[in-house]
Order: sequence, then C-alpha cells, then structure tokens
Amino acid sequence: MAVVAGETLPDIGEKPWHPPADMPLGAAFFVRGDFPWLGHYFGSRRLASALSPGIGGIVSWGGRAPAKIAARIARFRRLRHWHLEDGFLRSMGLGKSGAVPLSIVIDDLGLPVDAGRPSRLERLIEGAGEAGEFGRTIRDQIVLNKLSKYNHLPHRSPGIERTGKRRILMVDQVVGDVSVGRALGSKASFEKMLADGLASGAQCIIRTHPDVMAGLRKGYLTDGVAKGDAVLLDDAVSVASILDVVDEVWTVSSQFGFDALLRGIPVRCYAAPFYAGWGVTEDHFGVYTKATLAGRRTKRRTVDQIAAAAFSLYPTYRDPKDWREIDVFRAIELIVAQQKATA
Repeated sequence: MAVVAGETLPDIGEKPWHPPADMPLGAAFFVRGDFPWLGHYFGSRRLASALSPGIGGIVSWGGRAPAKIAARIARFRRLRHWHLEDGFLRSMGLGKSGAVPLSIVIDDLGLPVDAGRPSRLERLIEGAGEAGEFGRTIRDQIVLNKLSKYNHLPHRSPGIERTGKRRILMVDQVVGDVSVGRALGSKASFEKMLADGLASGAQCIIRTHPDVMAGLRKGYLTDGVAKGDAVLLDDAVSVASILDVVDEVWTVSSQFGFDALLRGIPVRCYAAPFYAGWGVTEDHFGVYTKATLAGRRTKRRTVDQIAAAAFSLYPTYRDPKDWREIDVFRAIELIVAQQKATA
C-alpha cells in the first residue's frame, strides 16, 4: 500500500481489459517506428507487424487512418484489438519534441475521446462511486503542483488586459483534430460557442493552439478575434497560469476543460469530451449527441470520481528510466523533479 499525505491508498490495480502478459502483439509500421518505447508497456516485448502470423492481438495508436486500418485488419483476422493513446498526465515535454510519456491508456472498447461508442474510461467513470476520496487526493496533488497533460511551459501571469467584465476562456482547437469529430463536435460547435460568448457581454478570451500561432495549422476560432470583445491569448504560459485569471472555460472537446474542473472553474461543453455528461459541466449538446449518449453516462459523478478514473483506474504509468510500473503520485513526483532540474 502507498501512503500519500497521511492517507493509505490502493496499490496499482490489475487492469483485466489489457492484453494478456504472454500474448504476442502486432502493430502498424508507423506505430512501431514512431513509438520505439511502446513495447515497454507490454512486458518489454517487441511488437510485430499487424500482418505477422502467430500474434494474438493488434494495438493501434490514436484515431487516424492507420488506426482504422489496424482495426479492420484485426476484424478480418478475428484478432483482438486495443486502442492506445497518451494518458491525461503525460510528461513534462511535448510528444512532438521527443518526450517519452510517463503514461498511456490501453482500451479494448474505444478511444477515450470517442463519444460515439462506449470506452473503458466511460465504464470506469460509471463505476467510480467509491473512488471519490482517492480522486480528491490525486486532484489536490495535480492542482498543488500546477500540472496538466504537458508541463513544459512556465508559470507566469498571461498578458491580458483586465476589464470589469467576467472572463470566459474559449479553447480553440486545430482544424482536423480527431478529438473534435470523435466527441461529436464540428465547425458549427465552435461557431455556436463563439456566438454565445460574444452575445454574453463577457470578456471573451480565445486560447489558440501553439501550432496555429506558428502558422503550421488552422484553428476553428482564429478568425473570431476580429469580432466583438474577443481577445487572442497566445502567451506561452502554463495551463494553470491561464486558469488562474479566468472565470469560466468554454470548450468543444479539449482537455483544458477537465483541467478547469479540477480547479473548481465552471465549464461549458459544446460537444461530449470524456468529462461531459456526468453532471459536472454545463452541456450544450445537440439532438444527435443526446441521442447517441442515451442510455450511457446515466449516473451523476463528481469531479473527484472522474479524476480517480482518468488519472489512476484507466492509465498505465511507467518510469522511462527503467520502465518499471509506477502510480500517479510517483509520476507527479517525476514531472515536478524534471521541472526543478530545468528551471
């Protein structure tokens, strides 16, 4: 048993939906090439080709075309299939910069961003009734240490002109972001969010994506800064620093909304990310989204219960130094230590 802040906490639990420890696994070429560390999450065994004979299952990363092809191959070969993604507390640096993740999620049902079908995360949140106190301990440590999914940006107050109006942070996302469509959102979701914000009389702050500011991608809300009382926030500061100076967060499907919930900030969702639909967000779902979620996400859940599922029950954490399995609290310690070492 682990002891954190004087409390006895559960050990790392077995995740029975994961691939069996002795099962040979296959993956697409790009997965094996782009994520050379991935085998360490599966008993340090080498991942074979998805077409190799003798494998018992296939793993795929994310939700783009290669993942869809891998899923088709698994169905054709009558093999089991697991969806992989970064965990919600990933690392200090960005994956694009080569930072190896401290956590990934392994899901036998679907992607955590996919509201169109059940995921293992959704089922864990549904069953997290007894995990609230454990989730609060996790939440307290994440908020105390000002952490988010990525943790490379400095903590300093962003340069936003203060007005007497309440501040709504509207989170932009890049056009083509898989999580938008999978969360049952669209361009119209962003247009509705912006229109509602501008009509509210609040100071609307648009937090754009770094790739958009660099001219590498296009954002859904980029053009909205020319309309009404909307301010573009492009300061390279941490998520925690931004959330320190806003009153509400409106989003389509970004994890930014979950970061806000952890800090007690009201969140409005214009699609169905994993943390929406449980009674902790103000949900502006369309008819199709409501119909798709009908019969699912039926229980009211607290932020602490969702945090327990998202940060502990669902992901797997490993220390990249020796690839031993660790828990969320040790992952927090490693990120904080990295931050201090580079300060």
